[in-house]
Parts: sequence; structure tokens; C-alpha cells
Amino acid sequence: MNRTMIAGLTAAFVVAACGKKESAPQQAMPGMGNMPGMTGMQGMGMRSDSLMPMMRAHLDSLAALSPPFATGMLGMHEAMASRMLDAMGADMTAMGMKPDPAWTALTDSIKRDLADLPAVSGRALDARLKAHVGRMRRLMAMHQSMMQGMKRPT
Repeated sequence: MNRTMIAGLTAAFVVAACGKKESAPQQAMPGMGNMPGMTGMQGMGMRSDSLMPMMRAHLDSLAALSPPFATGMLGMHEAMASRMLDAMGADMTAMGMKPDPAWTALTDSIKRDLADLPAVSGRALDARLKAHVGRMRRLMAMHQSMMQGMKRPT
């Protein structure tokens, strides 16, 4: 085979491989399509689902750091925590859920932590950070429980 023929066949395979493929739509959460309050949920995953494992690992690391090293991680932590809070709020909105007083109090405490932690150092930072990590873990568990409560048993 000559080079022109090889190049032509390669181009044909690339075009065929990159062609638009359409498949039947799949339901993201089977059994929820006709549930009241679940309109618009088909094909939509929870935004926070992909962030949870990364946040758990990050919290484990943050809790193990000494205050001087933790100080250097606070900017990244604030960004990750803000993304997580936004994703959890979007999940709840998509499910038609309203935050209850316990949720609101916990998220307010976490937001206050995120604002206050950069100004704290030493032992005070260590204590405040441990409390903050605990609040973050409780919020994640609360969110997971609420989302599971919205799903039908299989």
C-alpha cells in the first residue's frame, strides 16, 4: 500500500470514530422518573457526588497537618469548601428541597469558619480547624442522608 492510501484510510477511520453517536437516554436514578417533585431529574446526577471523595481525602489531610502547614492550605480549602457548598445547594434545589434550620445553622458555621480561619494561628488554629473539619464531615453526612432519603428503596 502506498502512503496516500494509508493516509486516506486513516482519515476515514478517524472521521468514522469521531462521528456523532446517539444512544437512548438513560435515567440517572432509576425509579425516580414519575416521583412527585422529581421533575427535570432524569439524566441529572448530583453535583456534589463527584466532589465528596476528594473532599473527604482533603479533610483527612488538613486534619493531620500542623498549624504552619495548614495555614498554607487554607486558600485551597476555602475554594474547595465553597465549591462543595454550592454543589450541595444545587443538589437540594434540583430535588425541590428547602434547607431546614439545622442545615442552615451548620452551613452558616462553616462559612464563618472559612472567613475566620485565615486570621487564626498556632494552637488556636489547630483547635478551630479540628472543629471546622468536624462540621464539614457532619454537613457531608447530613447531605448524603437527605439525598438518600429522597430516593425510593430498590
